[in-house]
Amino acid sequence: MVSARADDYARAATENACTVHGPVDAASAAAVVAALVGDAGRGVLVAIDDEAWLHELGVPGALAAAGAELLAPPDPSWRARIADAAVGITAATGAVAEFGVLVLTAGAGRARTTSLVPPRHICVVPVDRIVATLTDAFATLIRDDLPSAVTFIGGPSRTGDLEMIVTMGVHGPIAVDVVLVAAP
Repeated sequence: MVSARADDYARAATENACTVHGPVDAASAAAVVAALVGDAGRGVLVAIDDEAWLHELGVPGALAAAGAELLAPPDPSWRARIADAAVGITAATGAVAEFGVLVLTAGAGRARTTSLVPPRHICVVPVDRIVATLTDAFATLIRDDLPSAVTFIGGPSRTGDLEMIVTMGVHGPIAVDVVLVAAP
């Protein structure tokens, strides 16, 4: 791995039932994401945040070339079609090594539903945005204007009934893939 903090994050995220890929270099990130989406089948509807960094990495182009149909929050049909997306792709605002948690913020082009509605969530995380503790994550968030929403994702959705039987994917994605991208 690239750093002890990235190692700590990957270990904790794996314990949370996330599948961690990388760190990969920026030039390979789009191909890794496209391969993960390809597992869902050609022509699959993919909800993807309209995030500048994902465009810089070439993720939307790689997905389109692989035959995925892309749906981004500016699309007027977003609300009507998000429930049909098989995969949601986001870029993390940060990640917390201590707990293996992703930090996502909502805003223009970054809808909360991208990570919460599709059954599979793929999150692209720059390793230089991994902080050690939750306190560090909050300190980073309050440096600028707070977003309309902050989502902390600790892994696939899970719930337990009265008999304490854990069921995955009831209130959100059944699978969470994390693609760590090394700093250049």
